[in-house]
Amino acid sequence: MFGFIRGRAGAAALAIGAMSVLTATATPAQAAVNPANCQFSYNLSVGRVAADCWNSTQSGWYLQVTCERFRNGSQYYARGSIVYGSGVSAAQCDAHTSEIAGETIVNL
Repeated sequence: MFGFIRGRAGAAALAIGAMSVLTATATPAQAAVNPANCQFSYNLSVGRVAADCWNSTQSGWYLQVTCERFRNGSQYYARGSIVYGSGVSAAQCDAHTSEIAGETIVNL
């Protein structure tokens, strides 16, 4: 009886292992947008940044701008629209109360 249980447990472990390998190889790797493939434009009078990025895949990404408040230096983030593939994502700080402290391309 114990041989039968061990045989079933071994077969189950083998099946789970095979499925995990299949799952790992079935999902394609998503390519990330390289910031070197982006052209950034700034409108500092309104605190706006736009990133025009080339992306050969349909992977998603967006522009995130770090904004710093004038009165106390605290930071917050402004997110641009999500883009799949190539395109433009723009984000804006409140120019009356803060300034642009940095920008980042966030890959989904």
